[in-house]
Amino acid sequence: MPSVVRIMIAVSMCASAYLTGVYAGYRNTWPVPEMKILAKSWPDRAFGRTDEFGRLLHDPTKMEIPCPVQDATTAVLLVLGQSNAANYQGQRYQSADDRVVNFSEGHCYVASSPLLGADGNYGESWTLLGIKLVNSGMYSKVILVPVAVGSTSIRQWAPGGSLNRTLLAVIRDAKPHFAFTGVFWNQGASDFSLHTPGDLYRSELKSLIAMIRAEGVQAPFYITRSSLQLDAGWSEDNPITRAQASLVDGKSIFAGPNTDHDIGEIDRFDGLHFAASGQEKFTDAWLRLLGAQRRATR
Repeated sequence: MPSVVRIMIAVSMCASAYLTGVYAGYRNTWPVPEMKILAKSWPDRAFGRTDEFGRLLHDPTKMEIPCPVQDATTAVLLVLGQSNAANYQGQRYQSADDRVVNFSEGHCYVASSPLLGADGNYGESWTLLGIKLVNSGMYSKVILVPVAVGSTSIRQWAPGGSLNRTLLAVIRDAKPHFAFTGVFWNQGASDFSLHTPGDLYRSELKSLIAMIRAEGVQAPFYITRSSLQLDAGWSEDNPITRAQASLVDGKSIFAGPNTDHDIGEIDRFDGLHFAASGQEKFTDAWLRLLGAQRRATR
């Protein structure tokens, strides 16, 4: 076959494949949905394993260690929410030793970004917070138990929601090993975009807290003020932040950092997710808050 003919056939086949791909992508027909599912269940980490929500559950690059014995100087933090509670931030961190630990599925690992239990493949703030809590002398060890998925709504987390069963499983998996000392809730931006009514957001979050309490988790529950979106019309005072603030009672439910106010555009690499400077501000705010509360209870 003349080389010119072969070239023409090859070009024709490439063009046909390209146009088929464009059509499939536009119409969301096979194999696009299947490829999306595969991509979500196979993160960009060699032989990593995720769940149906994209939460990283196993990563062979992590350093597994024996789970520590909890004592009065151990913090065990259940971390919940959407992307800024997950692995979507600008800077990755790694603990230098076994004093900051990531717990997942009955196993313990030296904490490092991205954390097991959350989705996303980038940086996160919780390892940095653990390092600061240990270095400050506030705790001798910090155990991180994340359950966080980007772009999720309060409905997905509340009883009956798609993520509620996953949250219950994580709590029950951790209970034989540890007693939680704090629950950190960092979510709200999706519900601002969805125009979730404030009273509905409040009711759903209240039912989520009640469910966690029913599982025997009586640790302080901290609500981060978080609703920032790039949507037109966003302001710090909105139905979501008012709902978040209304649940704080100063007894068992406490205000976490106000990221809407304190972490500005310059501290967010894409307008939403924390850059390294935002991660520093966020963890410093937690350090001050937890330190003040610890001193007040002594």
